[in-house]
Amino acid sequence: MYSKNINREVVRLALFAFLFSWLGDVLLMFSNRLPQFFIFGLASFLVAQTGYVFLFRKTINLSGKKPFLKKKPYFLIFYIAYGLIVYIALFNRLDSVLRIAVFIYMSALLGMSSMALNRFGNGHPVSFSLVFAGSLLFVFSDTMIAINRFLVPVPYEGILVMSTYMVAQYLIMRGLLKQYE
Repeated sequence: MYSKNINREVVRLALFAFLFSWLGDVLLMFSNRLPQFFIFGLASFLVAQTGYVFLFRKTINLSGKKPFLKKKPYFLIFYIAYGLIVYIALFNRLDSVLRIAVFIYMSALLGMSSMALNRFGNGHPVSFSLVFAGSLLFVFSDTMIAINRFLVPVPYEGILVMSTYMVAQYLIMRGLLKQYE
């Protein structure tokens, strides 16, 4: 439909991020059987989040406008505070390897969402809203995984995580397509 109008690098980066998200899903499905799959799944999602960062940055560059966070960097305080609160809550429940892995992944996840915020004013407003909402749902979904795995059981965690994650992916994809309608 509208995808033929999308910059080829945007398409490649989007496919890259979606592919590694899918791979992360598959690996996490087996993490109960073999704990190493949790780390492999986390690594796949790390690659996906990095792909999203580059993808969102590319859409900003294509707009030719100044990134939102260059104009208003104080919005990063919310991401830093959120990351610190979650990480401090998890810290004593993580072994030394997971402390590093979770910190790196959380930084990438919050970097992805902040880059989605960075798109504000750099294109179609509905595109921004959809992508940004998707990024926030992604953060919520992954936070629920961490809370359930390391802190306390989350009621209906599987349904909660997968439904917010699927909606997040859909909103990101739909938002990117909206940019090119």
